[in-house]
Amino acid sequence: MGARAKLSSLFSSMRSRTTGAVIKQVAGRLHIPDSAVRNFGSWGKLSASGGGFPTELLPLGSDMWSGFILTTFAGQVMEGWVLPYWLRCQTSPSSSSFVPHGHSWLTPNLTHRDWTGIGICGFPNEAIVDPRGLLTPWPFAPSIDVWLKVGDKLVCPSELEHVEQKVIDGLPVVRTQFEALGLECSVTAFVASLDTMPVVLSTAEVTNAHCQAVAASLVVTVRPYNPESLCAINDLVYDPVSRTFAADASPILYLPAQPSRVIVSDLEHGDVATLIRDPGRERPRGLSVREPTGLATAAAVYDLNLDGGGDDAICFACPLTAGVHPSFNRMLPVREARETCGKKLAELHSEWSELTSEGMRISLPDEAVQKSFDVNKAFLLMLFDGKAITPGPSTYHMMWFRDAAYLVPALDLIGRPDMAADVLSTYPDMLTKDGFFRSHDAEWDSNGQAMWTLFRHYLVTRDAAFLRDSYPSILKGALWLDSMLQRGLEPTDPRHGLLPAGVSAEHFGANDVYYWDDLWAVAGLRAGASAALELGHQADALFMRGLANDLWACLEESWSKVEQRLGRKVMPCAPGRDVDAGAIGSVAATYPLELIDATAELMRNTVDELVERCFYQDMHFHRIMHQGLNAYMSLQVAQCYLRRRDPYALAIFDAVWLHRTSTFTYPEAINPLSGGGAYGDGHHGWAIAELVSFARNLMLLEEGDRLVLLPVPRREWFESGNRIAVEHAPTLFGPVSYSVECAGSSATFNLPDSFERAPAAIELNVPFEVASCESDREEVEARGNAVLVSPSARTVTIGYET
Repeated sequence: MGARAKLSSLFSSMRSRTTGAVIKQVAGRLHIPDSAVRNFGSWGKLSASGGGFPTELLPLGSDMWSGFILTTFAGQVMEGWVLPYWLRCQTSPSSSSFVPHGHSWLTPNLTHRDWTGIGICGFPNEAIVDPRGLLTPWPFAPSIDVWLKVGDKLVCPSELEHVEQKVIDGLPVVRTQFEALGLECSVTAFVASLDTMPVVLSTAEVTNAHCQAVAASLVVTVRPYNPESLCAINDLVYDPVSRTFAADASPILYLPAQPSRVIVSDLEHGDVATLIRDPGRERPRGLSVREPTGLATAAAVYDLNLDGGGDDAICFACPLTAGVHPSFNRMLPVREARETCGKKLAELHSEWSELTSEGMRISLPDEAVQKSFDVNKAFLLMLFDGKAITPGPSTYHMMWFRDAAYLVPALDLIGRPDMAADVLSTYPDMLTKDGFFRSHDAEWDSNGQAMWTLFRHYLVTRDAAFLRDSYPSILKGALWLDSMLQRGLEPTDPRHGLLPAGVSAEHFGANDVYYWDDLWAVAGLRAGASAALELGHQADALFMRGLANDLWACLEESWSKVEQRLGRKVMPCAPGRDVDAGAIGSVAATYPLELIDATAELMRNTVDELVERCFYQDMHFHRIMHQGLNAYMSLQVAQCYLRRRDPYALAIFDAVWLHRTSTFTYPEAINPLSGGGAYGDGHHGWAIAELVSFARNLMLLEEGDRLVLLPVPRREWFESGNRIAVEHAPTLFGPVSYSVECAGSSATFNLPDSFERAPAAIELNVPFEVASCESDREEVEARGNAVLVSPSARTVTIGYET
């Protein structure tokens, strides 16, 4: 150790002792026991192991945690209130979703944290709809709910056990339906443009299934909560001239038709639901209320007289951002409201249908895979915000390089390279002066992810102008990686030469030196070297390739030390860890980065052990941070089995499909008891990308210089008379279309007429042992369930015994 290092160590020791003495003195004055000091000290060591903290998460955290605290304390004075579905379940002793908050002062949604985003492609804001139809127009906002009163009974969907919800034709249009004493209420919510301004439009339709006329009241209400937590409304005002409710000066609900009556209430007078249920109760006067506790509510009540078999409907609109004041009176006038909403819905349906028909299409006799691809293709397009793509419409409505490393390639895969390029064009602007691709601080995976994603887009599009424009940022990112590597550590240290401790992907645990960061760095550097060669920058290519090789050598040396320590060849998430749930990050070495073959001993052992230790009901149960069943992590493991030609890949997909919501969405983590969301965005964008990518790779997959068709097919697909087809699929070999015609005990593969960049071979897979093979070309090689053919082959018929 040099003199400077010794001096630094001395100062560090002195600082630690001084800090410890001060803490001990303060704790003594406050009578805090030594055991508590030790607990806090140990927690500090675990949570603050260097690497910093992404301060970009502070706005998100403050919104979330303030709501969690408010929910705990406000919930104690909300007896008799109509609660959001998730909170009703978590506070009901008879519910399987009951969660006592115990000594914690935080009450987040841990049981039904799932919702459905609604929005339009290319616009930067979305709204969400919860499983009972609660509409939240922007993240962490108050919400709009629709109730129905028949006689003296008020029916609220959040209090019902059975409510139907679906997306219309697999598009981001949500319809929620419930029954109330023989009346049927259907609420349809979507986002459409009025005078070029995207807003939420909703139509609440009531149908009388009785033969006789029925009097009822439709209630549109403003609620101080959302699917995350309670959300304070201190000032709630209804303006009868503009027919608009404003919550804390932000318009939140516009009503084209004047209600029969409007009710506003504060904490003293109780929830508006109580006032509607008991008209004799005293209620506040006027059309505004100020409530310091944030528990202000309001309702617009429409009295309806429904003939037997008749129906009536009320439309309403919401802005998609706080603080905007749309001219709703002009954009959605009362006499044209229902017709306009119907027209906008039809136009939207047509626009979305046209949009989703473009690019890659698949057709196969498998409803789960077909639906998964089609619906999530639409959801992926919804998350495209014009110049960004976010991993969720609500909680995660911000940009991460990490999530974008999966979302942007998914855009390329479905045939929208134009949208991918729009997102990637912003990457140079997010580069700091020293070369850090920063979406969030202390996330050292960002540089490798940005560099890899930029070059991956080029490999699909072969857009030379794009690569030339992107290259300076790639090179600068490589120089930053070079400056960050821990070369000063002793060679015997398993962290030697790797990136420093950081928060990394946030779901591995406390800050540490994570292999995930280094894997992405190697992939990014190799991509950078390839980019340099494409552009003729030989010296840069040598620099980046050499840096990648040095880092890879350090990784292999670190894995060797892990093998010595653990006694087996595996890749945990960090040098000092064993294989635990965090080892899901190691999967990136195979998928999507292709740094290590899926059949290699290191990856095979790691993936199999991860499944053995961390899978529950064929899904990855993540015990760190996210705590729950994770759809997107499960599908990353499935991608590894796909590359091993192991049908367990399909078992994982089937388990994921089983846990879908009725609108085909997935939260980041699923509560295994309630079946609802437990963590993260309730409509998780990364999960959307993984579902699209898995379905695509199930149909066709690049492996080095080989094109693989149907790597793990199901037997049912090959029943006589079935047809499988892929159209306009972007690949590293150019666009690919093919079809499979099944007849009797044979299948005929109709292959592409030509390739922009021909693969070395095409691998055709069937779910049976190959008995015979006929091709219009001689080069045919059968291996078990697979046949290898020349890229010049156009028709191949494979016979098999079923």
